[in-house]
Parts: sequence; C-alpha cells; structure tokens
Amino acid sequence: MRRLINLVAVLALPAFATGETIVVTGAAAAQLKDTLCISMNCVTSGAKDFTVTGRQDGQTLELTVTSSSGQRRLTHSVALNAFNRLSSTDLVTATSHVQRSIEIGAIAPPAAPRPVAKASKKPSLKRAYSRS
Repeated sequence: MRRLINLVAVLALPAFATGETIVVTGAAAAQLKDTLCISMNCVTSGAKDFTVTGRQDGQTLELTVTSSSGQRRLTHSVALNAFNRLSSTDLVTATSHVQRSIEIGAIAPPAAPRPVAKASKKPSLKRAYSRS
C-alpha cells in the first residue's frame, strides 16, 4: 500500500511543480487563466518567465507563448465557437500545448510528408513482343 501511495505522489508532483511565472493577456484570457493558473503562478505585472497572448482574427484565436528573453515558443491557432469562446476540447488542447511549450520547449511544426518515389512503368509482355 505504501508503494502505491509513494508512486502516486511521485507521478503527481510534476503536474504541480512547474513554478513558472506567466502573464496571460489578450482574447480568451479569462478562459486560459482558469486552466493555466492552477499549475503556474499567474501575475499581472512585474517579473515573469513567459507571456501567453491571445489574438482574435475573425473566428480563430492565435495563441502565442513568448519567453522573457523574447524567444517565441509557440504559435497555435484555435477555432472559436459562435459565442467567440473556446470550446472545452479546444481549451484543453490549447492549454496542453501552452504548458508543454513552457515546460519542455518549442513545439516542432508537423513534418512535411515525404515524397513518394514513383515506380517506373514496365512494358507489358504483350507490347514488348508485338509487331509494329
């Protein structure tokens, strides 16, 4: 029983031990603060490690995470619903992307698909031996 309790405690620590100080500004800041400020220290001014900015462009929200040195860690676009808010699934996805970019580093863009080599056409036996 003790092993199980110790295992649960060890696995749960990284979720609450981030300790980064962030500022959340722009569109959808209220929704993002509800999810991000649970595991990170949110401030309105003063020293900060990261800035999370939301910019609305029509029916999409562009989230940007910038470090205190000015390095852009994440740019992620999310669709807004009819009420100009993030849906619950999009909010969870956006929050996980923001947390990952803060804790681990920049998220690499999806890799471009590899070009597929086309096989050359082999002449059929019928054409190879036919008289012209």
